[in-house]
Amino acid sequence: MRTHTPDTIPVPLDHFYGQAGPSTPASERGYLDPEDDPQATRGIPVFRPSMDEFGDFERYIECVQCWA
Repeated sequence: MRTHTPDTIPVPLDHFYGQAGPSTPASERGYLDPEDDPQATRGIPVFRPSMDEFGDFERYIECVQCWA
C-alpha cells in the first residue's frame, strides 16, 4: 500500500521515467506525493539521494517505500 504518515513529507524524487515534461506538484503543497497519482500514471519514480541520505541505506529505502 502506498501510504505515509500525514506529518512526514515523502522523499523528493528527481523525475518520473517515461514522462515527457517536468514533474510538477499536483497541489499547493509544493512537493510530489504518491497519493497524488495512485495509479502511477506519471511513470516510474526516479530518486537521486545525496551521500548523506544514502549513508543509511535501510532508512532511505523505508522513506521511499511509499512510492512502491
